[in-house]
Amino acid sequence: MIKVLLLILVSFTIRFGASAQTGFYLIIENINACPHQVADFDGIKKYCIPEKPIVQRTDFKVEGYLQYSLDMKEQFFTIRFNKGSYETLKMIHDGMPNNKVLLVVDNKAMGVYDGKALDPTELMHIMGKAGSKEIRWIFNNMKKD
Repeated sequence: MIKVLLLILVSFTIRFGASAQTGFYLIIENINACPHQVADFDGIKKYCIPEKPIVQRTDFKVEGYLQYSLDMKEQFFTIRFNKGSYETLKMIHDGMPNNKVLLVVDNKAMGVYDGKALDPTELMHIMGKAGSKEIRWIFNNMKKD
């Protein structure tokens, strides 16, 4: 009986305790033992991030559809940040320009944004190569939330 209860408890913890992460995280660099690591879409490149995002999934929403650029070489969609998350990104851009921000979608690192190059606005395009499985996967997984 105790073994059955332990098995249920472990299953519950794995299923609900390790919920999918989606949000924007600061990348932690130059650390020997990373407490929280995520890999890219292919599982090759790994990034060290804090446990909590600087911008949570509830702080932005996907607007519109997956679209093609004018030259048809890229696809993109738009996300809209709420005021608080926009201010957070602006503060990082202005106050910590050497830091990098990582977009994580369902526990996969999907985009690195340099603090200097990231010029925050309330709207942000998420772009990828036209027809790639990555951009479609990002859009589908962000749209469902």
